[in-house]
This record gives sequence, structure tokens and C-alpha cells, in this order.
Amino acid sequence: MELKISRVTKQFSAKIAVDKVSLQMQPGVYGLLGANGAGKTTLLRMICGVLSPDSGEISLDRFSVKEEEYRNCLGYLPQEFGYYPNFTAWDFMMYMAALKGIPRNKAKVRIEKLLEAVNLKGSEKKKIAVFSGGMKQRLGIAQALLNNPKLLVLDEPTAGLDPKERVKFRNMISRLGQDRIVILSTHIVSDIEYIADEILLMKEGTILQKGSLPDILEPIQGKVWECKVNPAWETQILEQYAVVNMREGAEGAFLRVVGEQRPSADAVSVEAALEDLYLYYFKGEGGE
Repeated sequence: MELKISRVTKQFSAKIAVDKVSLQMQPGVYGLLGANGAGKTTLLRMICGVLSPDSGEISLDRFSVKEEEYRNCLGYLPQEFGYYPNFTAWDFMMYMAALKGIPRNKAKVRIEKLLEAVNLKGSEKKKIAVFSGGMKQRLGIAQALLNNPKLLVLDEPTAGLDPKERVKFRNMISRLGQDRIVILSTHIVSDIEYIADEILLMKEGTILQKGSLPDILEPIQGKVWECKVNPAWETQILEQYAVVNMREGAEGAFLRVVGEQRPSADAVSVEAALEDLYLYYFKGEGGE
């Protein structure tokens, strides 16, 4: 099984949102990281057939994104997911199953398992209107898995989940990635750091870096520093370096920064993490 994206481009007015992106993906979890406006959501929408590329091709095995066979293999949770508030969770899932052409008896068994997997068992008869944001998000994850998709695309899936739910979700995604292609886009760096087999770093419509965590961290190894600075130096360092963490104290600040040069004589070089890399490339840019 292979998802192939060949020189895909999408432009809105004068802005090129996705610029000649080419990727090949086999079963596994792919984490997509990028700042606001990087093109992540546009790329995901094209992979899901919601948007048509201006140029380029997208296919899963021998099927084009335009074909019904491709859509039958797809599960999708968009960033803004629409619900029918007067539906119960069960009715909503049955409705989505019907749209996906899943036979009613098979759908019932599948829905029971999925609602239990996303911790909604016992709430299936409640109206979605009374659900919390986290419960709605978990229902969205469940509907994306209804047809047991070969390609699962999740745009900001952990938004609204509490820490315990996020851990459970990450474990579930890690298992799902063993026999299908999972593309996970999120601004929560730790979600990707823990479970992604390959990380895609996107900036200004292009894939800046891709690879395993050790591979993509290699360029900033030796550029991450921890140091204590007095107030006189604090402003200068904040201007010159990407500051990952700052803890103020009575005699100054304890900083973790990313930069080419040692920020102070007593600065200590430390092991790089994904958050360091993100801030190194996106210093001053908003999160998505």
C-alpha cells in the first residue's frame, strides 16, 4: 500500500498555499508540523479530495484521489468537523455509516467497538448538543474510523482533549499505524514526537524536512543551549535566539535557546528535541 503525491500545487489568488509537494507514504504514522499558513490543512484537504490541486497527482495504490475506490479507503477528521446537534452519538454514527455504504448490521457492531475505544460508551444515547468539546472530538475520531480505512487523515485531532484522553488517543493511533497510513497534523509537538514514524516539517507551502525524529533533529544538534543570564543580557538573547523555555529567578533567567553560537560563556550544549527544531525554523511565526 502506498500513497503517492506527485508535484501537487494549490494557489489561492496571489498566494501559493502548496508548492510542488511530492511525497510517498507506506503504512505508518506521519506527523505534519508547520506554523499558521504553512499549507498543512490545504495539503490534507487535497489528499482527502475536498480540494482539487491546480496541478499534480494524488493516488493510493492504483486509484486516483478522484475515484470512488480511493474514497472508500479514506477516513478523515477535518479541523472544523460538522455535527447534527439534535442527533444522539449513536444516530450520528449510524448516519455516517450509511453515507459510507456500511451495511446496518455490520455498522452496529463496528460502532459499539469504536465508541468504547474513544471512551464514549454509555453516552451513545445522549444528544451531541450536550457533549463537551472533547467528547465531540472523540466522536469525530470514531466516525473517521468507521470504514476501517487504509488511509486515515486527522487534522488537529487532539484539540479539546484533556491530557489523559490525549495519551489514550496517541496509543490508539500508534496501533492503527501498524497496518495503514495515518497522517496526523497538529500544533501539539509532543503528540507527534511520541508516535510519528516519520515527521514532515512544512513551511510556506513546501516540505522543509522529512524523516525520523533523529534524522530531522540532526541539523540542530549542538545548537541547543541552556544557560543562566542576568537581566542586562536577557533582552539581547531574546532578540538573537529562538527561546524554547524561560524561567525567571531573583538573579536573572534560566533559558533554553536554539542558535548557531553559544549564547554565554557558561551556556551548556544539550540534546535537541522536536520543540527546539520547531522554534528554530518558526521563530516569530504563529502556531496553527
